Amino acid sequence: MTYLGLDVLDQAAHNRRGVFQDDSQRAFDLLDTGTGTRSSDARGSAPTPVRPFLWTCVGRSAVAALRAFVHARRGRAVPFWVPTYQRDLTLATDLVSGASTATVLWVGYTQHLFPNTGRRHLAFIQPGGTMLLRKVTGATDPGTATTEDLALDSAVSPTQPAATTILSFLRLCRLESDEVVLEWGSRGTCEATLHLHDLGMEAPA
Repeated sequence: MTYLGLDVLDQAAHNRRGVFQDDSQRAFDLLDTGTGTRSSDARGSAPTPVRPFLWTCVGRSAVAALRAFVHARRGRAVPFWVPTYQRDLTLATDLVSGASTATVLWVGYTQHLFPNTGRRHLAFIQPGGTMLLRKVTGATDPGTATTEDLALDSAVSPTQPAATTILSFLRLCRLESDEVVLEWGSRGTCEATLHLHDLGMEAPA
């Protein structure tokens, strides 16, 4: 699957086995004359999250999909999209087929996250892994602190049930390292931990 011209990591869901580590990196320049007060100058307006993605494969076809995806990244060169695979937002009501406005439970999205480009892209994920991708073009907070309305760039199809839909942020990422290690197990199993460098501030608006 592709979205806005870039690949989406949709071949496998995140295996969240074990301890989950989410780091934040922030580049800054230290200004030091050697004799006076030191100061620093941040290169970016916000820290950059780096998150591990454990990709577990069973069978040759799954391993081939992993290898093909990693090779297509050209190390850190080629960015891609990946859902968080967690419930970042929650549908308050079913998003019926043909609708282009999603009503979600209030989290302060309108005030704190919109129009931050890094959180304007959403993945509606259904049981079994079926995924629908949309961009938020507008956000309205009615002031009740119960729900918010998100305008989508196009209508959805089919209906996205509130009870079963996982509504995740779709993050623009690149690999943190040019090297990816594949760890082989018994009976044809293979795992690789992809360290994902968030490029949210560079996501298409």
